[in-house]
Amino acid sequence: MHVRFKGGIIKTLRLPLPPNAWQKRLTNAQVLEEMRELLAEHTDQEIVAVLNERGFLSGTGKPFTSCIVGKIRRKYGLKSRYDRLRESGMLTVGEMAKLLGVSTSCVAIWRARGLLNAHAYNDKNQRLYEHPGEDPPRKMQGLKGKLCDRQRLAPLIANRTNEVQCEV
Repeated sequence: MHVRFKGGIIKTLRLPLPPNAWQKRLTNAQVLEEMRELLAEHTDQEIVAVLNERGFLSGTGKPFTSCIVGKIRRKYGLKSRYDRLRESGMLTVGEMAKLLGVSTSCVAIWRARGLLNAHAYNDKNQRLYEHPGEDPPRKMQGLKGKLCDRQRLAPLIANRTNEVQCEV
């Protein structure tokens, strides 16, 4: 900037340019580092809770949401939790079902009962499964044996003497 005073003296002042709008809204480097660490163990919604609890704000000065965390993750090329778990050898529910020779619903039941270990990779509670190892659970390993060999219940016979008929 050139300034001319009344006496004729010219003074040149150099001022930095104001940042552009996108530069004002850049994500803090400390937030990015926190997100890199948290993605190893947490879903987007869990990361939101941790960042907001620690007092971090988004580039616009607002609390974090899972949408903001997802956008930041994609913009800066951070690996998603799903990609990190897949790289560590985790299996999808379909792959686990095929490996064990059971249905996907059976895999979910076994996970709920503690026979299989799984880790959530998103906020919809979708999971990736750890490899079951050398001695995986098997279908029909209980004491009752196969379903076709179990004792059937006696058929129910209606007691017709106590029936009432109503005609209107």
